[in-house]
Amino acid sequence: MSPGVFLVALAICVSLDTSFLGLVAMGGVHPSATATLMVFVALFAPRQTALWAALGTGLLIDLLSPGTDAAGHPFHLPGPNALGYVFGTQLVLLLRSMVFRRNPVALGILTLPYLVAVGLPFMALWSIRGLFADTVVPWQGEPATRELLRWLGRGVYSAAFGIPFGWLLLTTWPIWRFDTSSIRR
Repeated sequence: MSPGVFLVALAICVSLDTSFLGLVAMGGVHPSATATLMVFVALFAPRQTALWAALGTGLLIDLLSPGTDAAGHPFHLPGPNALGYVFGTQLVLLLRSMVFRRNPVALGILTLPYLVAVGLPFMALWSIRGLFADTVVPWQGEPATRELLRWLGRGVYSAAFGIPFGWLLLTTWPIWRFDTSSIRR
């Protein structure tokens, strides 16, 4: 996989997630272009490359979304998204032999379990961090099941968004220079 192409695509997807896709939110849930990109990478990149890309992407997301303490001061907690993205990528790596990789529908549909898998470690680590008296969890004042449903809704919305976006990513497949020697034909 070409690291330069990945970094440019990641910058575009993170920019979309933090700006434009927030405008199409429904019920506080918006699709994730970054999740669709990571499913695309997990489908085609070698295992180690996909996991390292997921860890780096998750750390970037963690650093771009600070939490707040009880006094309202922002702080960065590296880990919840990083571990979530690695967990989600591991899930896609397990499922990639069961799908047609060059199918945009498969890419979009895999975004749903990917985001649910990302949400589980995210919620677990924030719940542990929330045991400290000076921490405010992102879903403060709401039950954790509502936050889990929000991740599920985000996964469904991202799956619908991921089909056309996945088609766009698949059209750029040749410039990614994935190692195709490990892919069964």
